[in-house]
Amino acid sequence: MRCSTLRRYQRKALASVLSAGLSVLGAITGCGRQDSYVAPEPPEVTVSVPVQRSVTNYLEYTGTTKALETVDLRARVKGFLKERHFDEKSPVKKGQLLFVIDEEPFQVTLEMARARLTEAEATLKRAEQSKAKEVAAAQYDLDQASLVLARLDERRNRNLLDRNAGTREALDHSEATRRKAEAQVKADQAHLDQTIADYQTDILAAKGIVEAARSDVRNSEINLGYCRITAPFDGRITRRLFDVGNLVGDGQATVLATIYRDDLVYAYINMSENDLLRVRQMVREGRHKNLEKGDEIPLDLGLANEVGFPHRGVIDYSDPAVDSASGTVLSRGVFANADRVILPGLFVRIRVALEERPNALLVPERALGTDQEGRYLMIVGNKDLVEKRKVRVGALEGSLRVIEENLKPGELVIVNGLQKARPEAKVKPKRLEQAERAVATATASNPSQH
Repeated sequence: MRCSTLRRYQRKALASVLSAGLSVLGAITGCGRQDSYVAPEPPEVTVSVPVQRSVTNYLEYTGTTKALETVDLRARVKGFLKERHFDEKSPVKKGQLLFVIDEEPFQVTLEMARARLTEAEATLKRAEQSKAKEVAAAQYDLDQASLVLARLDERRNRNLLDRNAGTREALDHSEATRRKAEAQVKADQAHLDQTIADYQTDILAAKGIVEAARSDVRNSEINLGYCRITAPFDGRITRRLFDVGNLVGDGQATVLATIYRDDLVYAYINMSENDLLRVRQMVREGRHKNLEKGDEIPLDLGLANEVGFPHRGVIDYSDPAVDSASGTVLSRGVFANADRVILPGLFVRIRVALEERPNALLVPERALGTDQEGRYLMIVGNKDLVEKRKVRVGALEGSLRVIEENLKPGELVIVNGLQKARPEAKVKPKRLEQAERAVATATASNPSQH
């Protein structure tokens, strides 16, 4: 009984397999039409027309900041650091006492210099009050009178001898006396001249000694003044580099700390040669301000963590020549920094307004692609076919990028679905008018990004 039941199940299964095979064979041989390839629907992409509005073209650079004034506080005399009078966390004021070097050795040197000055002044006074010149002059006058008497006596004896009333001996004696008197007068004259010269020389020498002594006093006063180091301007100071008790100024002007004035800061940029020539051409055409004539050229600055360029400044200096090694010219801007947001030594973004463009075309930044040839847009043209178009981009205005060339108003730019679009392939464009208006409104309402 069990075997007959098994054979009955086997016959039913075989019949089912044969029936299915015949049905498949009938479907294959009996069908009169053939299957064909059905193309998939074109991918859907979001497109937008360029936003057209007035924009300002900028030249953008990476710059570095520097404090308006920077001074290293140095020990200009050798000595032990005795006092410190500032808090490293607090700003300092102009004239504030910061360091004191031991003053006692310099005070002693000053007192010695003053004593030498007093001695030199006394020597000068003694030289000026000398009577040697008057004594020599009096002696000269006395001997001059004796000469006059000797000459009279000689003349009288000669007259007497001529009348045979005198002797030859008396005449010879008077002649000898006259010659002696003449020699004495000449000696007196030489002595008087020498005395006058010595008098003037002594005074000049004494004055020189006085001036040297005064210089020593002044030098000692200066060195004593160097013992007290004060702040040259309002600013912020670095940490102290030497503690009290250290010997400083030994063989060199030791840096004790550095002070920065940063209520105003400089920002330096290197403008390329091409940008420089472009700006100078615009100046000649009257389309740009001229720094050489005193025009204020505005600058915008942004820090690495800031959106846009919220800090305003002006260019205050530009090198008169191009650096031949780098092909750039160094320019400097100055920015107000009362809140001390901009620290010296930062890398910053800086832009310079170049010219106003009244009808510029802008597209969302996300619509731009980049390959080895540069930036490009995907444009939906006739029959919804995609065109890959190389473009030259300009400044970033918020979330929109200025397209300098190779784009026309009203053209459809793919802004979403770029990964689905292929050049010369068909797509299904979907306009995003409301998104365009929202982007344009948001950009216009955020002036810090312009």
